[in-house]
Amino acid sequence: MLQELLKQLQQFLSTSTGAWTLFGLVSFVVLAIVYHRMRQIPGLTVESIEDDTWFINRDDNHRLAIVVSLHLTNKSGMPIRLRNCKLSGYSPKEPPSELFLEGHDKTIPLEYPKHERFSVSEHIINPYTEQRFWVYYQSKLVTMTNMIRTPIILKDANRKRKSIQLAIPRNMQQILLYRESAMRW
Repeated sequence: MLQELLKQLQQFLSTSTGAWTLFGLVSFVVLAIVYHRMRQIPGLTVESIEDDTWFINRDDNHRLAIVVSLHLTNKSGMPIRLRNCKLSGYSPKEPPSELFLEGHDKTIPLEYPKHERFSVSEHIINPYTEQRFWVYYQSKLVTMTNMIRTPIILKDANRKRKSIQLAIPRNMQQILLYRESAMRW
């Protein structure tokens, strides 16, 4: 059965129609690869800062508060002007002045990362420099999992993009509060 199929495929490819079909498929794949590379921001590397990347379930408005910290390196000779930083379709928001975790008998204030916050209008990364910044997102999703895996997409002024897959853990202090409340029941 497999030998007959391979024989028919070989006969088809030996015809002019088969050769043009193969040429068209190869051309399509090559063009897709070239297009994908042209859409990438040249010289930009993006890494997640795991210690400063977390999310919490906010009890006050039944939403997720997500803080993502990124380490960017511009290896090109031109500045990169970032215009947008989307996390799974969500745009950056203005963070509340304070975030609190409320337990059974205590309230814990959360601290934002110490590095620069992503400005919503435009963020410039100079040539041959490294920069760290954090972004605040608010999601309507409420989850009880301890890890969110999602892509983050950075777009520049020329509509080029860079994306990476992130694993965002729940804030450890919220996990400890949940464990304490579970022990009480």
